[in-house]
Amino acid sequence: MHPEDDPVSYHAAKRIEAFRGLRLRSPLHPSETRLLSILGVQVCLLPWALGTMHRWSQAISLGIAIAGIVAALWPRSYSRDLTGDEDPYRLFMGRRLIHFPIFWIGAALLAYVVLQATNPAWRYTQSATQWWLVRMDHIPWLPCGIDAPFTQSNEWRQVIVYTAAWLSVCSVWVGLTRRRSLRILLGIIVGNALLLVGLLAIQQFTGNHRIPWPLTAWTDYPLTASFIYHNHAGAYLALATFCAIALAVWFFDHGSRSFAKSTPASVLALAALLLVGFVFFTLSRGAILTLAVSTAILAGWFLLRWRVLPGIPGANPVIRMAIVAMFIVFVAVVFRYLDFSEIWGRWDMIATQGSREVSVHSRVLVRDAAIDMLKTQGLRGVGAGGFRYLFPEYVQNYPEIYEGGTLYWEHAHCDWLEFPIELGLAGDLLILGGAGWWIAFFVRRRAFWNALAVPLLLGCLQTVIHAGFDFPFQCPAILVTWCMIVAIAGRWIELEPSATERTEG
Repeated sequence: MHPEDDPVSYHAAKRIEAFRGLRLRSPLHPSETRLLSILGVQVCLLPWALGTMHRWSQAISLGIAIAGIVAALWPRSYSRDLTGDEDPYRLFMGRRLIHFPIFWIGAALLAYVVLQATNPAWRYTQSATQWWLVRMDHIPWLPCGIDAPFTQSNEWRQVIVYTAAWLSVCSVWVGLTRRRSLRILLGIIVGNALLLVGLLAIQQFTGNHRIPWPLTAWTDYPLTASFIYHNHAGAYLALATFCAIALAVWFFDHGSRSFAKSTPASVLALAALLLVGFVFFTLSRGAILTLAVSTAILAGWFLLRWRVLPGIPGANPVIRMAIVAMFIVFVAVVFRYLDFSEIWGRWDMIATQGSREVSVHSRVLVRDAAIDMLKTQGLRGVGAGGFRYLFPEYVQNYPEIYEGGTLYWEHAHCDWLEFPIELGLAGDLLILGGAGWWIAFFVRRRAFWNALAVPLLLGCLQTVIHAGFDFPFQCPAILVTWCMIVAIAGRWIELEPSATERTEG
């Protein structure tokens, strides 16, 4: 509505919106809409392309990320139709990027990995039946890597993955200037996860984990939803669960403050319940455990927030009863039609065998071998993506998980060890520097009680905990999505009005 059309109605609407703590909506800038579409394609592609574990999908993801940063940096002209009462202006987005510390830290990390690739200390050599590493002359005081095939894994493959994550974060930080855009992007993540849940339900009902075609044409492994590793599927759905929870909490809080007649909060809460339920059907015990712990922490935070902050009303009892009733129906249908025997079987093995259970015991031994590797290679690193090539030298000291070389461990099943082994001390300091900046940012902005940011960050923390005994961050779909969610939480904190601004009406 423009003042000249009906000044009385216009200013009356402004007063109502001020009372509700809202502003009249202006449309998204076309450039922002374009960027949002690109980022939406990115977050949808990542899980469906088999977790983006193959060269073709990683190359496509990088191309989308490049298109995203170009769209984010494109100068924007804001006319009166977009600014409302304000004068038109032109916005140059590159200035914001230059002042973003994560941009420079990410650029330094990529340069460091490229340096590893150009200073190989070993060369991968292969015959018809076996492979081995050959020592090479290299500059000893520089970071080093392994000259290994691109088709398997090496520094250049990791550069592609890291660059896609880096550019996607920068695109979110620079190009998304409206909270509505951030909510839409989170909604796309949740909606896409629900589609994955639908696929997982079909696989469970049919007992066929070799669907759908053509995804199965790219891999010989059975699929869990669209992932080739069930723990990755669990970690991704658990992360998406907290996106749904964050949106549900925010819409509930926002609707209560603005006296809205209805909000999508209950629908999003049911979506979160559905995602939680199907995390169990991924058979990922790590995802289930971390999800349970993080949900308990979130529940404690929510109760504490309700007691500490004034003016946060409780839930409408009718809505609460409706949600409980729908949840009971959902649980009844699940227990009636789905087979839980495999889930109970996996947990029964843990209960009866404890640390001697095969998968647990083998991972304990792999962790011990990885610690041995870290002690000798952790200072300089072996090169991004190079863990798998040098690890046989250390795992051979553990015959139970070596079996004369017939067992090949691509990952340490512990990202807390694998990243330091590959990147060395300098790479670790860059990652810790980026993490430290984000922590300082959220603390400085007093994000402790933010209705949307805190659930998102708890979801990200859940994945970090999971990485302590598995390798979720070796899956590009999880890594890129996780990085984008952190950036969304940070951007939300910047754009969220303060308590004073919300109540000044």
